[in-house]
Amino acid sequence: MKKLFLIIISLSLFLMLGCEKEYLERVPTSSLAEKDLLSTVGGNHTLLHGIHRSTYAFYGSHDRYGQKAIDMAVDLLGEDFFQSERGYGWFVRWYQYLDHRDINAGNLEWVWSYYYDIVDNANIILANIDNASDAALNVARVDFIKANALTYRAFSFYQLVQLYADRYDIGGANTHLGIPLVIQPTQVGQARATVAEVYAQINTDLDAAITLFTGSTYKKVNVSEIDLNVAQGIKARVALTTGQYATAEAMAVAARTGHALVPATKYGYGWNKADNTEWMWGAVLITEQQTSYASWFSHIDPYFGGYASLGNHKIISTLVYDYMSADDERKKVFKTIGGKARVGKKFTGNGGYDATGQSNWTNDYLYMKAGEMYLIEAEAIARQGGRDAEAQTALFNLVSKRDPTYVQSILTGDPLIQEILMQRRCELWGEGFRFFDLKRLNLDLNRADLGHTTSLWNAAGYFPAGDKNFVFLIPKQEMDANPLMVQNPL
Repeated sequence: MKKLFLIIISLSLFLMLGCEKEYLERVPTSSLAEKDLLSTVGGNHTLLHGIHRSTYAFYGSHDRYGQKAIDMAVDLLGEDFFQSERGYGWFVRWYQYLDHRDINAGNLEWVWSYYYDIVDNANIILANIDNASDAALNVARVDFIKANALTYRAFSFYQLVQLYADRYDIGGANTHLGIPLVIQPTQVGQARATVAEVYAQINTDLDAAITLFTGSTYKKVNVSEIDLNVAQGIKARVALTTGQYATAEAMAVAARTGHALVPATKYGYGWNKADNTEWMWGAVLITEQQTSYASWFSHIDPYFGGYASLGNHKIISTLVYDYMSADDERKKVFKTIGGKARVGKKFTGNGGYDATGQSNWTNDYLYMKAGEMYLIEAEAIARQGGRDAEAQTALFNLVSKRDPTYVQSILTGDPLIQEILMQRRCELWGEGFRFFDLKRLNLDLNRADLGHTTSLWNAAGYFPAGDKNFVFLIPKQEMDANPLMVQNPL
C-alpha cells in the first residue's frame, strides 16, 4: 500500500451535531500531532469525525466529492442512470467505461485511495484507542468509536472488493484475487487476499462492530455517525451479495427498526435533508462545508444552479420509468426539463442564492435508508424458497408507501424475484447500486433501447455478464509502489 498517513482535524473546531466544521489535513504518522490526538478518547473521536468528514470532502476535482461521487460513478456504469449530454465532461469517462479501465486515470486511483485512506485511519483508531489515557473511564464511548472504525473498515473493503475484483460466486470457492486486507497500521505493501478471505474479514469486522454497538450505551449525535442500525444494514448488503439470505433478511429487518418510511406525499422532498426518520446514515453539512460545483447536488439537481442545471441532466431509462404507474411518487420526481424527458429531480436542494446573494447550496448526503432494507428483506425471503407470501408482503410494505394504487403481488418463484429486482431499480435510482447489482446477479450490461444518448456511448453499449470490463484495474500508482500487487486482466 502507499505510505500511511493520518487525518488530523483542527481541535479548535466544533465537532457536535450539525455544527461540526472539521477541516481535514493529512500529516505523517510520526508527527507530534498524532501522538497528542491518539492519547485520549476524545482525540480518537476527533479522528473518527475526520473519517466522517472525508465522505463529503472536496478532493481537488469537480467529480471527486467523497462517497456520493463514487455513487454517481457506480450508477453511470449501469443502464438506468445516464447524462443528457457531455456538458463540461464530468463523469463522461465513467459512463463510457474508460476511467476504471485506464491504469493511469486519476479517478481510478482516487477511488482506491479514498477507501484505503478510510481503512488506514480506522486501523489507527483500532490500534490506539484502548491505550488512551482515559480509556478505562470512558468504556462505552471507546466501544462506540471502535464499532464505528470497524464498520468503516468493513464498508471500505466491501466497496473495494466489488469494484476491483470479480464478483462473489455464491456456492463457489471464491479463491480468485480480491484486494489487500490491511488490518493494522502499516507502510508495507501487501498482496491481494482471495475474495473469500476478504468477505470473511468484512463479516468479522461487522460482527465485532454489532457486538460493540449492542453493548455500548453511548449514542451517536446525528446521522453522520454510524450506529447499530447502520452496521446491521451493511451486514444485510453483504449477506445478500454472498447468498446468506437468512442473515440478509434478519439484518435488514433489524436495521430498519425505528426508521419509518417517508410519507408518500413527501417522497419528492425527502432526499436533501436528514430530517426524516427514513434516513439511516448520511452526512449533515453546514454552509462552510458545502463544496459548490464540486458536489452531489451540483451534478444531479436540475434546479440547483450547478452542472445539472446548466444542461447536463441525469435521466432515468425508459424501462424503469415506464414500469412505474402514474400514481407512483417515485415516477413523479422525473420531469421534462429544458425539452429533455425523464430528468430526475429526486435529489433537489435549495440551490442558487438567497436574498442577500449568499450561496444556498447546503444540503445533506444520503448513504443508507430504510427503503433499501425492505427490498433486501423481500429478495432474501424470496430466494430462500417456500415463503413467497412473506416476500410479497415485505415488498408491499414498501411499494404501497410509494404508490397508493399498488396491489400486492401474487407472483411466485423467479417472477416474484424479478418483480422485486425491478422495484429495486425504481427505488434506488441514483443511489449507487445498479453496477453492483449487475455484478452480483451476473447480468449483461445492455443499454440498447433504453433512451440513452448514443453519442456518449463510445464502446459501452453492451458487455456480457462476467466481462473483464466489469472489473476495475489496479491503479498504476499502486502497481509501481507495491511489488506484491497483481494486476487484473487488461
